[in-house]
Amino acid sequence: MVNRYLEEQGALVPAAALSADLGAIRLALESALAELRSISAGLQLPQLSDLSTREIAARAVRDFESKTGRTVDITATGDAANVSLPVKITLYRLLQESLANGYRHADAIDLRVALAHSDSNLHIEVSDGGGGFDVKAKALDGGLGLTGMRERVEALGGTFELDAALGKRTHIRAKIPLRVPGAGDE
Repeated sequence: MVNRYLEEQGALVPAAALSADLGAIRLALESALAELRSISAGLQLPQLSDLSTREIAARAVRDFESKTGRTVDITATGDAANVSLPVKITLYRLLQESLANGYRHADAIDLRVALAHSDSNLHIEVSDGGGGFDVKAKALDGGLGLTGMRERVEALGGTFELDAALGKRTHIRAKIPLRVPGAGDE
């Protein structure tokens, strides 16, 4: 059909050239599809609803360690099982993104996760021993990781703090209420 149209337009294309072009297009599409599937697989959440905050943190760390071969020092004070699902998801995603940032930008040097509970809040701290970074310059680079973490935490009524500077250990701290009104699991 394509060749007939090209013939009518006076632009004959040898079948071999057309076949090669279609083959290259098909290969590019298959490659893009494989990449999209890989990205999508990374976005899938594990089953979190039945896990406590301590178990979720351990799961996020274990997943990171198995993917990167790096180790993370994790400490948890207390535990909370009766936590809103949006809080559990935010905890997992915050740890996932923070550890990935530590891997990409700090070579996963001395990664630490600390989890603590108060009566009504979950306190999370993730830090790395890399060379730090200029927060003002980072804000201009258009990255979505830090912004996404901040928005997730603040959407639940929590607070997000980034403590970073060149030549200094980077700390991400978040405080999230354990229960979120309207989450449907009160």
